[in-house]
Amino acid sequence: MASVILGEWTHRRGDPGGARAVPAEIDRPRPRVAWTWRPEHGGRVDQVRVAAQNVLVATMMPRDAAAPGWEHAVVYALDARTGSEVARRVLPDPVPVAAMVVQAGVVHVVATRKGEPIFWYGLSVAELTPSHRRVVGIEAHARPDDVLDAWASPDGGLWLELDAIAGADGRHTLAHAFVDSNGALAIFDCEQASAVEGAPLARDACAGGSELFAPVPGHWTPDDAVPPALSRLSPSGSEERHAPWASAMLVGPRAQVHALGTDGLVCVVAAAEDPERPERASLEAFAVDRATAAVRWRTQGEPFAVKPRLGEVARVARRPSGELLFQSLGPDGTPCTPLVCARPNGRLDAITLGMRGRYVLDAALGDTVLAHRERDGRVEVGGFAIDRQGRLLGRRAALQWTADTGDLGGGTTVYAGAGAVVVRGTRAVCAVTL
Repeated sequence: MASVILGEWTHRRGDPGGARAVPAEIDRPRPRVAWTWRPEHGGRVDQVRVAAQNVLVATMMPRDAAAPGWEHAVVYALDARTGSEVARRVLPDPVPVAAMVVQAGVVHVVATRKGEPIFWYGLSVAELTPSHRRVVGIEAHARPDDVLDAWASPDGGLWLELDAIAGADGRHTLAHAFVDSNGALAIFDCEQASAVEGAPLARDACAGGSELFAPVPGHWTPDDAVPPALSRLSPSGSEERHAPWASAMLVGPRAQVHALGTDGLVCVVAAAEDPERPERASLEAFAVDRATAAVRWRTQGEPFAVKPRLGEVARVARRPSGELLFQSLGPDGTPCTPLVCARPNGRLDAITLGMRGRYVLDAALGDTVLAHRERDGRVEVGGFAIDRQGRLLGRRAALQWTADTGDLGGGTTVYAGAGAVVVRGTRAVCAVTL
């Protein structure tokens, strides 16, 4: 049987639930780079999505010294099999693409830059035919500074995760907004208590129907400990932002949660540093029924090593078995923890991905764990089997296949769908077939 990769990659983390899971059957893989594509304008590659049989690529033209600030974004549709251009669309406003979401045959493109309005475009998946251009309304009490993530809702609206400027002191804070199908903000909710110096990073929220389940970080001091939690937001704004919908039990410095949704559940992975040993961290995983908020299962394990400390961002994926995968990443995008696997039966394992643990988790590709690493400017993509048992060392990761995609410009992200593993760098995109 030949190896088969199915499905699509329609959101930043795979699908609206953020499960990073792509159906696939990998048998005797023969990985090869099928094609490599670079934008003819020589600019930056920003976003990639895989839908139907197209690879959708959002790019930004290079800076024009004669007209700085007037560069435009260009969206391309490439044939997933050949990499040939199917269609392109130059966006009318001179701002870069901040988020891209595909739902029900529509590519929702959100574009903005600091000091500029938020533009929301609707394009067809097949030919990038425009259906709308909307300017998102802005409330007076807070000013969006950037768009960090987006999710499309079934009614044609859009959830936005924003870096916003709020308060008299003008500090950055994380905010969530629901934009109706006409571009008007129905809810704009700032996370006042968690405002921090500098711009916030995207959190691993997930969408379920028209609702958004947004992480709320924990708080820790020697005298006061609050576990991280999830809030449940609805377009009506009826849910209280700071009332936890589901809460972790884990507390400690840098406590954080990451959510993904699938099969009527919201799965949560929480991590926190050991207060006395910051080179160690603990993890808790649990699953919550989306309709009733009842906890279906919960597990905690022994602390694991962190180098040098727990990162601000992480990769989380869900395998077909229901097992949750977690890996914390440092500021440079390299792993600072092993791959931690949490099973619904309560077992928790820590597994090293590759020699010295330098591979970054990308997705659950069927039963295979898809990961990549960068070496000397080149990108190596690999598939790991983690279901084998070692004699004395417990579960181990066995590298099944690798593919060298060359130098794509750094800043690598990896996707899958429509028969291929798609690798994006800041200057080029390539497809690996198995």
